[in-house]
Amino acid sequence: MHDHVSPRIAILGAGMAGLTCAHRLHQQGLSPVIFEKSRGIGGRLATRRTDSGDAYDHGAQFVTARDPAFVDLLANLQHAGAAAAWLPRLPEQAPRPAHTWWIGASGMSSLLKPLAASLDVRLRATVSALRRQDGRWELRLAEQDHPEHFDAVVITAPAPQARALLAGVSPLADALECVDIASCWAAMLAFDAPLDVPFEAARFDAGTIAWVARQCSRGGLAGRGDRWLVHAAPEWSAAHLEDAPDEVLTLMLSALAERTDVALPPITFAQAHRWRYAMTTRPLGQPMLADASGRLWVGGDWCLGARVESAFQSGLAMAQAIGAAW
Repeated sequence: MHDHVSPRIAILGAGMAGLTCAHRLHQQGLSPVIFEKSRGIGGRLATRRTDSGDAYDHGAQFVTARDPAFVDLLANLQHAGAAAAWLPRLPEQAPRPAHTWWIGASGMSSLLKPLAASLDVRLRATVSALRRQDGRWELRLAEQDHPEHFDAVVITAPAPQARALLAGVSPLADALECVDIASCWAAMLAFDAPLDVPFEAARFDAGTIAWVARQCSRGGLAGRGDRWLVHAAPEWSAAHLEDAPDEVLTLMLSALAERTDVALPPITFAQAHRWRYAMTTRPLGQPMLADASGRLWVGGDWCLGARVESAFQSGLAMAQAIGAAW
C-alpha cells in the first residue's frame, strides 16, 4: 500500500474527522501527526471543566448513528465504557427521538479518547501557515520558531478556517466558498437550587434560546449544584457574535427565565462560550476535497451536513483516499 519509508502525514484538527482519519491510517500502518490548537481533543465534541472541577458538555449535545460503520464505532465505544445512551426527560409535547442519543460516558470528549489513545497528538499546536516546497509541505506553527515538513497534509478545520489557510496555496480554497456554517453562543450555568422545570432537555424552535440541557442528567459528567447548558439560536448568536461574553450572559439569562417561565435560583457559576463555527447550514455536498497530486486532503462535518456522523464519514473517506495514494 505504501513505500517502505512511511510517509509523514500531518492532520490538522483533533475532532471527530481528524481522529477518525488518523485512527484508520494508524490501523493501516501509517503514523500521522495530529496538530490541535486547543488544550484538549474533541473539537465541538467538547467538555469544559471549570477550576472547581465541574464539567459541562458545551458543544455537540449528543450523537446519532445511521451509517453502519458509525453504528459499529458507537457500539465499540459503548463496550469500552466511553459511550452511553442518554435518556433525559423531555417536555411532554416533545416527540421521542427517532434514533438513540449517544453521549460520552464522562463528557462528550471521552467519545474520542479511545481513537486518540495510540496516536501522536500535539495539543496547543496552531498551524499558522503552510506552503508547498520541493514536493513536500512546510507547516509553520505559531508556538515554535522552526517549521515542520510533511509528505501529505489533511485539514479538518471548519471550512472558513481551512479556506484561509489554503488561500494562495491550493485551488481547493475556492471550492470552500459555498459552505455556510452558523455560529452559536453557549452559556454554562450553575444554580444553588434546582431549576424548577419538568424536563432535563428541551429544544425550542423560536426565540433567543434554542436548547437547554441539565448536566447532571448526562451520566458521569462530574459536578455540583444544578448545572445547565444553554445554546442560543443561530440567528440570535449571529446578531450578537461580537458582543462581550458578560453582555451575552445577561441577555441569555433573561431569555432563559422568560422561556421557562420560572424565577431563576441564585447563580453560583456562569460562563459564556462563543462557537464561531457551530453548525453547518449549507454543506459541500461530498465527503471531502482532494488534491492527490499535491498530497492534500480537506474535510470535516461541513462536507456532508451538521451531524457528528458527517465528520466521521468525511474522516473515513479521507483515510481511504490516502491509503490508496501510497
